[in-house]
Amino acid sequence: MDREKLTISAVAAYLGAHPMTTANWFGPTGRTESSTWIAEDGTGWRVWDTDEKGVEMDDMTLRTESESEALEAFLARAEWHRRAAASAVNPNPPGQAAGRV
Repeated sequence: MDREKLTISAVAAYLGAHPMTTANWFGPTGRTESSTWIAEDGTGWRVWDTDEKGVEMDDMTLRTESESEALEAFLARAEWHRRAAASAVNPNPPGQAAGRV
């Protein structure tokens, strides 16, 4: 995707073709924990992240008037959360009961 020309319709189409549970597209469309959110609030754009408990991380909030900046940050953060989840080690591999070593 050409990040120089990001538009709402281009990102929506991308997410339609490449669904990400870490991307909450203008509302709760993905998982609530360890994910990225985007909203337009009338004065500009807001992009924020949630931690592993689904709590908003205030120090990670981007506020901008630039649509393309917000969309780029949103995609980059959602992809980061997706990669982080994919590389996480499963503490309970298949066939092993939780809490057993």
